Parts: sequence; C-alpha cells; structure tokens
Amino acid sequence: MGSKSASSGRNPVRPRRGRFSRETNLRRLGEIRDELRSVLILTNGESTELDYFTAVKAEPWITAGKVIVKFQNGEPSAVVFRAAALRDENDYDEAWAVCDRDEFDVTSAIADAGARQVGLTLSVPSFEVWLILHLTEACSRFNNARQADRYLKGILPTWDKTALRFADFEAGVANAV
Repeated sequence: MGSKSASSGRNPVRPRRGRFSRETNLRRLGEIRDELRSVLILTNGESTELDYFTAVKAEPWITAGKVIVKFQNGEPSAVVFRAAALRDENDYDEAWAVCDRDEFDVTSAIADAGARQVGLTLSVPSFEVWLILHLTEACSRFNNARQADRYLKGILPTWDKTALRFADFEAGVANAV
C-alpha cells in the first residue's frame, strides 16, 4: 500500500541520463518580430534639411522603425560630437550628422565621425545641391550656397528655402541617390 508501482496507472519517474531532458515547453509564444532600427539624424540646417528629413522619414520605403530628426547649430565637428552623445544617451542604433560644408574645414569632422561611429554626410557647398540632383541629371559646381540657391530657384520657381515642399522633390529621390 505504501509504494506506487508501474501497474498503478502512473509512470514512474525515471532518472535523467546525460545532459538532455525530454521536457518541452508547450506554451505558445506570441508573434515574434525583428526589432526595427532606430536612427538619429542631426543636421546643422535649421530649415531646409530639417523639413526634408522630416518628410522623408514618413515615406513607405524607409525601413527604420524610428527616425528622429533634430537641429544642432554649429560646425560639422560639433554636430558629429552631439550626434554621438545623443545616440549613446538614447540608445539609437545609428546616428548621422548631415552638414553643409559651407566654409568649414571638415577634416576634423571626418576623423571625428569615424572615431565615434557616426555617419557623416557633407553637402558641398550646401544642401541645395542635393535638392538640385532630385530635379536634374547633374549640376555644375557652385562656389557658395547662394549660387546653388539661385540655380535651384531657376529650375523650380516656387522654391522657398524656408518652406520646403517635399512633393517638389519626391519623384527624384532615386535620381539624386
């Protein structure tokens, strides 16, 4: 009476052999999705670049789960340093500094970006050249941002640096790339 045997209807507990067990967790797991990347874009362009990247992040072909676009005043090295700091503070997967070359010496910004693992995109001389490439096959060299702005105004009469309309450039993104 005191001990149970195999004939009592219950399987006896067998000692485990080796390192593996046959126990299985049969609970259903919820749907598992890949974690989407988070990207920080920091730009020293207070208007045009901010408006452009804010519009681009809403495009359906953007694969990052979260894109944050912020303005940082200063020369390219300062933007790179701040992008690295914000990435580390907020745990972004990627950080990019998008800066106009203007009259800045960008040698240190390029080295700093490499050392801090920040993507660096320099517009030479200004972001308007990138926008021109959305609308034309190529463009001539510009000595300064004013020349590029005038050229853009010539091919897009509605161009307003302070109120970028992404719809004017949307169809030309692949061409610019």
